[in-house]
Amino acid sequence: MEQRPPAGLGAVSDPLARSAAEAVNSRDRERWFGLFADGATFSDDGVEQDLGRWCDEELFGRHTAYIVSVDKVEDGGRTFYARYHSDKWGDFKTFWRFAVRDGKVSRLEVGATSY
Repeated sequence: MEQRPPAGLGAVSDPLARSAAEAVNSRDRERWFGLFADGATFSDDGVEQDLGRWCDEELFGRHTAYIVSVDKVEDGGRTFYARYHSDKWGDFKTFWRFAVRDGKVSRLEVGATSY
C-alpha cells in the first residue's frame, strides 16, 4: 500500500532528506538506497547497525512503516522530528538526522525521541 508524503514535509529544505522521507512513505527501496553513499553508516537509538539489514527489516520488510508528519526541522533541513507509524512497533515520535557528503547520504541516525 502506497502512503502519501508526510504532512509537513515541505518544511524539510534539504533535498536528500526530503527524498528519503518520500521514499520511506512510498516504500520505494530502490530510490531510498540510491540516496546513500557506498559505506554509509547508520545508528538506531544510538546503537550502530547495518544500514541495509535494518532498512530491509524496519522500512521495507513485511511490516508497514511510514512517517505520519514532520513536526520540527533543524540543521538546514538535514534533521527532522516526526510522528512515525510502524505495524511492528506502533506509533511514536522519532528523529531522522542525515549527514551528507558529495551529494549522497554518508550517515543516518534515527531514534525514538520526545519534543
